[in-house]
Amino acid sequence: MPYLRGLCNFCGTGCGHFLRVENNRVRGVYPLPGHPLSKGRLCVRGWHIHELLQTEERITQPQIKYGDRFKRVSLEEAISFVAEKLKSISGQEIAFLGSPRASNEDNYLFGKFARAVMKSNNLSLSSDAGQEESAITLLQGAGWPAMLGSMERLRQADFILVVGGDLTKQNPIIASEIHYAHRAGAELVTISARKTQMAKLSQIHLRPEPGTASRLLEAMAKVLVDEGRIAADFISRYTEGSEKFLKYLESLSLQEIAHLTGVEIELIRTVALKMAEAESAYAFYATGIQSLDHRTMAALFNLYLLAGKLGRPDCGINPVTGISNLLGSYDMGVSPAFLPGYFSVEDKAAWKRLEEHWQIKLNPIPGKSVSACLSDDSSCRVLFVVDHDEEIIRNVKKIKELDLVVYFGAYENAFARLANVIFPLTTYVESDGTYTNCERRVQLSQKKVEPPAESRPLWEILTLMAKALGHNWTYRSAEEVMTEINRVVPQYAGITYGKLRTGWGLKWPCDEQHPSGTDSLLAEEMSRRFCFILNQDEKLAFLPRLQEKDQYPLKLVVGRSNYFWHQNSIMKKTFIPKREYNALLLLYPKGFVEISEEEARRLGLREKQQVRVVSEAAEIKLAVRISPDILPGMLYIPYFIDEMIPEFLHRQVADLEKNEEFFLPVRLEKVE
Repeated sequence: MPYLRGLCNFCGTGCGHFLRVENNRVRGVYPLPGHPLSKGRLCVRGWHIHELLQTEERITQPQIKYGDRFKRVSLEEAISFVAEKLKSISGQEIAFLGSPRASNEDNYLFGKFARAVMKSNNLSLSSDAGQEESAITLLQGAGWPAMLGSMERLRQADFILVVGGDLTKQNPIIASEIHYAHRAGAELVTISARKTQMAKLSQIHLRPEPGTASRLLEAMAKVLVDEGRIAADFISRYTEGSEKFLKYLESLSLQEIAHLTGVEIELIRTVALKMAEAESAYAFYATGIQSLDHRTMAALFNLYLLAGKLGRPDCGINPVTGISNLLGSYDMGVSPAFLPGYFSVEDKAAWKRLEEHWQIKLNPIPGKSVSACLSDDSSCRVLFVVDHDEEIIRNVKKIKELDLVVYFGAYENAFARLANVIFPLTTYVESDGTYTNCERRVQLSQKKVEPPAESRPLWEILTLMAKALGHNWTYRSAEEVMTEINRVVPQYAGITYGKLRTGWGLKWPCDEQHPSGTDSLLAEEMSRRFCFILNQDEKLAFLPRLQEKDQYPLKLVVGRSNYFWHQNSIMKKTFIPKREYNALLLLYPKGFVEISEEEARRLGLREKQQVRVVSEAAEIKLAVRISPDILPGMLYIPYFIDEMIPEFLHRQVADLEKNEEFFLPVRLEKVE
């Protein structure tokens, strides 16, 4: 009975595993002992990925909807149907929603199909709440859009700061690495308004009022200046913009920030000095599921830069992605902000370079995200979607009004039923492809079982569709697509299937200077200096709504990282993890709102009592869950099942999903 090496395709950790294959079916999964990140471990999701791979809920044949019924057709008939429809559609009228679970090869050709074949730049991802903002922030500060530090050196760290989210739920293996470092002597500090599992395992938990984490980080930077603990030599040699940033810090008052955040000055000072004294200091934050806002990311970056904790092999800021190939999807340019390789869509030279590679004239008019195309009063008529999660289904009325919805997917779900044409995809064990985890590690997943007869990899379907529209694409394998990626994406220039077949993957950038990949960003190897991110005078778009009002005195935050996997349509096909993650629903089958013990006493509320959460725009009825994890004056709703996402959240989801720092002013009313 063969055991074939592979990698888990759930979250952005990219753990290694063995799959037990019998009679062309995946029957079991085991951890891969030698993997440099997972080190012989899997989380509850990874241990049961074979349940997903055995599900009977597969899409196995192309389908076209006639009226309200789907008709099974051949692949050629489905492609011809779509191609004929597209001939009368302009690029500005088409939007493309990619998948953060699709391989780099599939995502690259999906973007190329959008930009080169259909001349559309309306291209984005689902489940990408903060990845784009994180990439923009890190590019601005370091010229490097992803993890700056080395996970392989983490266990030797002296100081670790985790800001926001709860990595113990989102990326359990990375969280366990943090705890290994903590047990080995690292000082572990967490910043989050809610007392998460990560916070409970930390030595120090800073609990700023919702919306004030950036101010707390700026206060820590001011402490370093006041105490004479900035890395002056490092700043002089490797940074620019320090004068303006230091001048800004002079204008801050620690007393005012302490009052605003609710965190005592002495505690702020203690954490700042511990970080400055550490030889090896790391910071972590989530990007894909429960992200920070730009200002908080910038404040964290500036703090570590001021302390000289960047550009060294034993330091760094590490954004953590929530979905398996979220980082790789951005590497490939599935974004309205970036071309492949993180070239800005506003960079004319980058457009010219891409035209030379693709040998075709492109449309440089900036595009929009799919969400914007569907929400705005735009001219969108056609939607292409890959592997969409049920939790992202919004704008249903708009989607139903479109002329054409084309869905590519391996598994049946609610979104597929909105499509006009469905193409069955192979799963990640039924075809070759590469996936890039949050530490920039590009790993090869090779074909292990044969797919259903009519299922195809996305790159193959797009190649046939491009030919039907008059473009001579000749790709014959995923490896050939990677060969083109080598030329187009500088960070992948030295990555080949040959190298990936005989190792644990390669961390980009992998090029002539770094043929074996790059473990971390080193200041002495940078082609530019670090830049302090000077955005302190910006007014965030939602700031006016952050003011409490007499009739709405409570601050509602909506958490995603803890309960994201409840909604995930892939998770719903893995029985044991689904049971584990849904355990809380046995007590609160219609959802709950968490309130503090103090708030419950003040309002005279008891456990499981029905209350109405009322905002300016809408209201929702939920059961009370009294929790010591919530600050007084704060409410928390886990955003995890469809029944909890009625008009209340749908009307305000654009605000609530901006980032973890956003809160909504609300009030509570008893339901009599």
